[in-house]
Amino acid sequence: MPRPKVPLISRQNALAAALEIIDRDGLDALSIRRLAAKLGVNGASLYHHFAGKEEILAGTVEFVLAQAHGNREPSGTWREWLPENARNLRRALLAHPELVPVVAGLRRHDLGASLLGAPAGRLLDEGVPVAAVVPMLDALTAFTISSSMQETLDRVTDGELAALAERDAPLARAMAERGLAAGQIFDLVVESILDAIDAAVEQQRARWASVTRSAARRPRAARRPAAG
Repeated sequence: MPRPKVPLISRQNALAAALEIIDRDGLDALSIRRLAAKLGVNGASLYHHFAGKEEILAGTVEFVLAQAHGNREPSGTWREWLPENARNLRRALLAHPELVPVVAGLRRHDLGASLLGAPAGRLLDEGVPVAAVVPMLDALTAFTISSSMQETLDRVTDGELAALAERDAPLARAMAERGLAAGQIFDLVVESILDAIDAAVEQQRARWASVTRSAARRPRAARRPAAG
């Protein structure tokens, strides 16, 4: 059947429907045919908006991230809004765990720029050293994705905890009486990442400045290469 000249569905509705399929039945359940059937259209209608399944997956991630971050501009200094961005990403991934592997392949889906571009520009506007911007964003994104994936895999039910107690009572007790929740640990590590990268970049800039000053103080003759 030829593709209809006028789109019968909107891109947003298609992405929302794709997310429902993924959340309920997993990534493998999503297909052009399944999505078209859910929307009540022929598969050709989807090609008005998407080149194929990979583009639908990428669009679904963008759809989820847009919902997580909202339309408002984050407030406060970068030390306040940057960790909040990471928390928003974590909440979105925990709400839609099937999308974690897709987000982990951000660069493969060309989503890296859409996820990092706006924060990078704002960090520079707020005076964060340019050398620190990408390391901070890369480290936070990588940790948030891996943390969300680990938390999704490590969720333990009461029944599983009871079974573990029969095999390893000390570990079961430690898990049941953990002093920090996963969200608290996440916040602590995020702050540590920012502190460490900020300090490391400042140390590196100091070394660069020292090398530059040393080169400037050397006599011109010493800096000029010897004649062959």
